[in-house]
Amino acid sequence: MLVAAWWLVAPAATGARADDPVDLPSDGQILDRVGALGDRRPEVVEALDRLYEDRRLQLFVVYVRDFSGRSGQDWADATAERNGLGLDDVLLAVATHDRRYGYSV
Repeated sequence: MLVAAWWLVAPAATGARADDPVDLPSDGQILDRVGALGDRRPEVVEALDRLYEDRRLQLFVVYVRDFSGRSGQDWADATAERNGLGLDDVLLAVATHDRRYGYSV
């Protein structure tokens, strides 16, 4: 399921600067610092809502330029910890400039 979400939300985009682990938005599950989603944001929101309805799993998706020299796994874990994500939360982080990703479960 995580791989399917990756392909849904993985368009390439560029940004301006390196990104340290971030604070997730309080008003949704998507943080797109590089404009990677463009006009596809409503589709992704719908898919995230469906995932929660079907599996009771909350998936957060973050797009940044890069992971500030960290591995994708390390960056995602640090962001999840910073935001206090729990047992039913998953974080998918995409570094569009480096074309890498990481996830934290």
